[in-house]
Amino acid sequence: MTASARRGIVLFFLLVLNGVLGYRLVAGETGMFAYLELRQHYEEMQDRLLRAEDRSRDLSREIRLLKTDREYLESRIRVRMNYVGQGETLYLFPDEGGATSPQDPLGAGQDDDEN
Repeated sequence: MTASARRGIVLFFLLVLNGVLGYRLVAGETGMFAYLELRQHYEEMQDRLLRAEDRSRDLSREIRLLKTDREYLESRIRVRMNYVGQGETLYLFPDEGGATSPQDPLGAGQDDDEN
């Protein structure tokens, strides 16, 4: 085997090696495209984490208020359960779907003097 033949084989091997390494650098499972995809996924998870932390903080604040603030508790009961006090009248107006409220989808709510 001559020196030029060996040089040609080594050159061919190096070109193939460079091609394989270049492919792995760009498109392989640990390449640039995989990195960019993981980076995007990481940023989405960070956003979800921030929203979850905000929601957790809001819920903790609401729990604290429900345990300690009687007026806040009463206002939440009034809003969520259509609670009325003695001597008060509750008027339920149907929405566009015909339901009177999300808690009373059949429109069967009546104002009771006992609430």
